[in-house]
Amino acid sequence: MQLNRSKQLTLKASLALVALCCIAGTACAAEDDLGMWNLVFVNHAINETWAASLQLEGRMQDDISAFDEFIVKPGGYYRFNEWAQLGVGYKNITKYEESNEQDIWQELYLSQKWGHLGVTHQFRLEERFIHHINGILPRVRYLIDIKKPLNSSFYLAFSEAARFNLDNKGEGPVSGFEQNRLYGGIGYNASNTSRIEFGYLWRYERERSDADKSDHVIRLQFKFTTKVPHPEHGGS
Repeated sequence: MQLNRSKQLTLKASLALVALCCIAGTACAAEDDLGMWNLVFVNHAINETWAASLQLEGRMQDDISAFDEFIVKPGGYYRFNEWAQLGVGYKNITKYEESNEQDIWQELYLSQKWGHLGVTHQFRLEERFIHHINGILPRVRYLIDIKKPLNSSFYLAFSEAARFNLDNKGEGPVSGFEQNRLYGGIGYNASNTSRIEFGYLWRYERERSDADKSDHVIRLQFKFTTKVPHPEHGGS
């Protein structure tokens, strides 16, 4: 009973943070754009304790008419138990209009069940290296991911992520709250180890000098897991 109450409080606190971030984002005027993000996730369970992952992602912008960026993100994970995992990895971002970026990241996954819902909390620390900006730009992110099965083949997916920069270089990313990402979609379990997910993502991003961004994104994801015991990993 005490554990269930703790889980309830955790979920309620997470949703409260989500609501605050959404309010903060919509409070400011921003420039709208329609984009499309195409992602491929591959998760490989080496054994019951260790796993590796690879994410490839291509993004389009300007009403899906121009290339925006391409992401390559390999990672490794250690599974403590059924509900806790620790991950580390590297992310390379090739951008069309902005400076390229390379990140080192560490993240903690906490999973729980809420009735028929599967809930995952992700806490990530990133050390960002952006070309033409001296030094490291640290950033933290919290993401909550919720999945609800509809039947054996289909499920609904919802996620919310907030990102905060921990330093101010006087150029590049703003300090403090930077981004809010709200996502909803529907997924299809093609097999025990593969799925397709299609949905809509809204990203609000604060800019240092230009108008803030309000991106409406069509998101298509292909997810492959080579072995079932490990839960899948993902997220940009």
